[in-house]
Amino acid sequence: MGKSKHLNPILSTSKKNYQEPKKRKIRSDKLHDIKIPVTEHIDLILRKESRRYWNGSKTALGTEILMFGLEQIFVYPDVTYQDQPNTVHCKVDHVTYQRIGDYADKWKCSIRKAAHRIFIEAYLKKQLGGITDGEI
Repeated sequence: MGKSKHLNPILSTSKKNYQEPKKRKIRSDKLHDIKIPVTEHIDLILRKESRRYWNGSKTALGTEILMFGLEQIFVYPDVTYQDQPNTVHCKVDHVTYQRIGDYADKWKCSIRKAAHRIFIEAYLKKQLGGITDGEI
């Protein structure tokens, strides 16, 4: 039978001829997606405003509100976090994701809960701060 221990010649190939599959490169500009639960009322307002001013992108509007919260607000009161059927997606770069992670470590919660806390405070400031809905 020869020196092969296997009936299938593929199984008898030497390891030096075997090449490991190449790992895919990760894009440097990859965005992290954070799903933030919102109430039905907030979801309705975000839908209306996104159709009116953001070409229908609720994600772009949600991301803008979250970024406003990170850049303009420095105190985030504790809010009740509750999973909701309605969510808003926020797409952030890796540096921003790490900043939210720092808050999550500080508050001893998940990144999603930290993002929710920042988002809700920013949403309330934009609504109550005298800014019209068109400027959200």
